[in-house]
Amino acid sequence: MTRRGQKKHLKRFPAPRYWPIKRKTGKFTTRVIPGPHPREHCLTLAIVLREVLGYAENMREVRAILSSGQVKVDGHIRKDPRFPVGIMDVLDITTSGERFRLIPKKRGGYNLVKIDDKEAEFKLCRIETKSMVSGGKIQLGLHDGRTLLLPEGEKPSKYNTLDTLKIGIPEQKILGSLELENGVYAVVSRGRNVGNEGKVIEIAKRVGTHASTVTLEDPEGNRFQTALEYVFVVGKTKPEVRLQVDGGSS
Repeated sequence: MTRRGQKKHLKRFPAPRYWPIKRKTGKFTTRVIPGPHPREHCLTLAIVLREVLGYAENMREVRAILSSGQVKVDGHIRKDPRFPVGIMDVLDITTSGERFRLIPKKRGGYNLVKIDDKEAEFKLCRIETKSMVSGGKIQLGLHDGRTLLLPEGEKPSKYNTLDTLKIGIPEQKILGSLELENGVYAVVSRGRNVGNEGKVIEIAKRVGTHASTVTLEDPEGNRFQTALEYVFVVGKTKPEVRLQVDGGSS
């Protein structure tokens, strides 16, 4: 009899290298279910609660926490320990009153940055696709898998791919937008410079085999380049979300 659907387990050794798990203390870890983020660029709720936050010591305790509805992701209760949590997602632990946002970490992986109640009311989402659907409406596809229809009266030219939307959660109301242009503040979401942040100095768009690049300048004045598709705008002149954990390290 053949197996139906994907495997529900994952061995620890082939798991993404940035996952904060011990490779030799066990054979298996949690496999990411299909959701808002790909397996290569997310953490599971089980890993967040057990390995990162230390709220649980084993999977039984993880399931007990989730089944009681204590954990929200972007304002929605999530009960599956394999649910994927990725960049800019807002994690709310209702019983402790703690709120976190996942931010890219230098050298790969993610930091859980503690945020206040006001910052937990919104999320930054990068526009990945822009298309026209039935009825002549414009639909925006965001980096976390969600899609939004532009409100009546909004100009489609105002929103372009790789721009960032500021949306309220969980109602998904558009609160503002950040255009990818010179002078804005951005963080690198992937690649060799992942986790680095700074002001966009130059955008070099190329057609053909040469990839488009962006030059950024970090707060210390050092300049570096990264691929255009790795840039995530987080503010006009300064970030609108916290990018560092307590103590200033990232």
